[in-house]
Amino acid sequence: MTSIGLVVGCGDDGTQTSQTGVASQTTMSTQPTTLDTLGTSEGSESATGTPPTTTEGTMGMTSDSSGVPTSTTDSTSTGMVTATMSTTETATDTLTTEPPETTTSTSTDTASSTTDETTSSTSTTDTTTTTTTDPGTTTEDIPCNEMQVVLTPVVPNVMLVLDKSGSMLSLWDHDANPNTPTVSRWFSLYAVVDQVLTAFNGNFNFGMNLFPNKQAVDTYVVGACPVNANVEVPVAPFNKNPILNALPAQNNNTIKGGTPAQAGVLAALNHLKSLDPMIPRAIMLITDGAANCTTGKAPPPLFEDYDQSLHTLVGNAFTQDGIPTYVIGIAIANAVSPVQMDGSPDNINPYQKLNELATSGGTAKPGPEKFYSADNQVELQAALNAIVSDAQSCVIALNDQPGFPQFTKVKIGDVEVPKITDCANENGWKYVEPAPPYTAIELCGTACNSLKQTGEAGVEYYCKPG
Repeated sequence: MTSIGLVVGCGDDGTQTSQTGVASQTTMSTQPTTLDTLGTSEGSESATGTPPTTTEGTMGMTSDSSGVPTSTTDSTSTGMVTATMSTTETATDTLTTEPPETTTSTSTDTASSTTDETTSSTSTTDTTTTTTTDPGTTTEDIPCNEMQVVLTPVVPNVMLVLDKSGSMLSLWDHDANPNTPTVSRWFSLYAVVDQVLTAFNGNFNFGMNLFPNKQAVDTYVVGACPVNANVEVPVAPFNKNPILNALPAQNNNTIKGGTPAQAGVLAALNHLKSLDPMIPRAIMLITDGAANCTTGKAPPPLFEDYDQSLHTLVGNAFTQDGIPTYVIGIAIANAVSPVQMDGSPDNINPYQKLNELATSGGTAKPGPEKFYSADNQVELQAALNAIVSDAQSCVIALNDQPGFPQFTKVKIGDVEVPKITDCANENGWKYVEPAPPYTAIELCGTACNSLKQTGEAGVEYYCKPG
């Protein structure tokens, strides 16, 4: 994931000289440096060794040779992988002296700080100006800090919830070429998960859960429906290898069981809810059939009835917890199923059910097909890549809150992004609720899309409108 450039400025965009008794202020700008782009493959995992960034400022008072108090401000900043901002502080003191005439003195201290090779370099310029405008009155203006750091968006927490039912051994076209040998759906799913984890290993904190678990049997009994109460692989950074190691082998031809999708999603949601709610969370559900194995039922209804509770679970996760569910269907028939004892829900349209599920999960695509449908491995790959792209974060965390949040500006390139209040229906940026405290900003709508394409945004803080 490419880095986000954050420009933090405070004070007017230049120098102001006041009349009698009014503060005079000088501010200077610095230019941002670029943090190395995070790797998007397993081989680049070492890039995550970047230490957290802290920004500290101290303000003290000294006196010049004439006894007039002046201020010194020392700031040290290092780049960070999540988000670090500087706070803005201003102060104006008016002192009374008895000089015979108007005098002006200016002292400037420049401090620089260079981080290690995995972070950015930052510099601060502190300027103190003391101006005597008439005999008997001295006005001192203590300017705001100016600071530049390089940031990246928050890394989302995502659970892959994967169908391991016996029907995943059904053969299908893996390369959209009818003249080549077919492979199992599981063979293709394993390959696609491997590719996505390799390409986006540094962009997401992935976890994984299977439904049913590896102990499921292939007979018409409750033993076909078990799901682990705890997820197979908890969410963690750079989780590719643990996830692949927890999956049945790609060429496995003995996977078994029903389709307890509700239990698989429930365990994943319980895990995500235990994580920081300020970090974006999502579920990616991949299945080749209609949900059954409803809790509390016995055969035959256990397998022949559709589990509608899955929709309630997914809908509540989105509306109450802000956790969306992306839905990918593998070889889903757009037809009403027959009424027969075959281990699949009767008299329902599985295509329509997945459309409803995607809508409940807050991820419906425009048009008649709301979920991501795949009839071969090529389409499955494209679907999961599209979902991963959509799920990338447009949230930037602020470890330090802005002193004057009403004057903040956000830009993508040279275009200023408007401030908005409703992220669901407007294009622009807003502070993440609750605000205050001002702990994060989020880009919404077309601004979010632009951020994903450009990989950078400028955020400017001011003490006064700039």
